[in-house]
Amino acid sequence: MKRYIEFSFYLPFFDLIDDTDEVFCLEELMRQLNIRFNIMELYDQYISYGEGPCRAGKGDVFVFFTKDDKDSFILIDLFNDFTDQHNMVKLGVRCEVKYDKWIRNILNNIHSRAEIKSKIKESDDDLLKLEINSEDYPKEIRYGDQKYMKNIYNDTI
Repeated sequence: MKRYIEFSFYLPFFDLIDDTDEVFCLEELMRQLNIRFNIMELYDQYISYGEGPCRAGKGDVFVFFTKDDKDSFILIDLFNDFTDQHNMVKLGVRCEVKYDKWIRNILNNIHSRAEIKSKIKESDDDLLKLEINSEDYPKEIRYGDQKYMKNIYNDTI
């Protein structure tokens, strides 16, 4: 039976996408996990939610699965919280434990270069797997009298 480990943290979207070193690390992460997605299409999707205050309360979750194992994936949650001022997104990775050293090193490189970031969460409790349960989407996100429907997309970019 395969064992999995999960990592996740928040960082500014533009640190993840615009910084040459971090884009290289993101591409290396995709290579290690045998996952493909178009970084520019992800960027275009993020920009499509708007800019500045009008972007608050918008954004969806994108999940990219490995070709060989649908329990391993990269998650990028583009939701912009209503109070977020730094364009924070969630980067999550779930992989087999046998890959954890390589993946941990790549994520630590991305994390160390981000100007603003949360702590890295590491778990074997299947929290990310539970988070992507499509039965839970769309999710209604409320803040005061404002609301937004957050969707999830699998392997669409």
